[in-house]
Amino acid sequence: MSKEEPPQMRSLLVTHESRVPTVVALLATVVMMSVAMVDFVGDLQATDEFTSGNPEWNLSFDTQNYTMQAVETLQDDEVRNLQFDLSEISIPEGFAIGSIDIVITSEEEGGVSVQCDSVAGDIIENDLTAQWNDPVSNLSGQDSSCMPIDLHLRVYPNYDGQSTTISAVNEFQALQPWTETGWGVGVLSVDLELDVNTPLGFVDPISQDTDEEITVDVTVIMFKANISLIE
Repeated sequence: MSKEEPPQMRSLLVTHESRVPTVVALLATVVMMSVAMVDFVGDLQATDEFTSGNPEWNLSFDTQNYTMQAVETLQDDEVRNLQFDLSEISIPEGFAIGSIDIVITSEEEGGVSVQCDSVAGDIIENDLTAQWNDPVSNLSGQDSSCMPIDLHLRVYPNYDGQSTTISAVNEFQALQPWTETGWGVGVLSVDLELDVNTPLGFVDPISQDTDEEITVDVTVIMFKANISLIE
């Protein structure tokens, strides 16, 4: 009796009544898989369009400068610190501090020596919020040829003042990197050092060349980013 049960059970599975729901179930499965595949391909195409089809924008900058100056008379071998409080600057609405340029110039005073003195200048790293470790920032300089010393501190990340082309989904996203706040807050600190040089084998008979007037010009560059769609 047990040997005859398997054929009977198999016959039940292949009856007309059992085949219909089975075929319907298979067709429904195929349809669902097809729909899922179409959705998957559509998602891939949408992702590809999002990542590779972003419009291009022209990025440019409006700039305004704020200048400060200090004139100091230093004695031989003296080191003097100057401080410029950036909170005194009135920053226009929509603008941010992008960078700071410093020019240090010296002027020989009196004496009969014509040899230039040695002047050194350093931007001192402190709590001023800026890009201190950026390779563009030039924090130290020295000169003994009566030429100006140029120093530079990048304040806002990646700001160089140059127009460029960028890719972004929309204007808001294109401008977002240039709307950060909190940069350029603090005090700019500059050290000056003077070393009076006397020509080899020559002594100033009246010892008048013992100091020097040094001028420090600070230019704070402020910027506002502009975005325009490239058609």
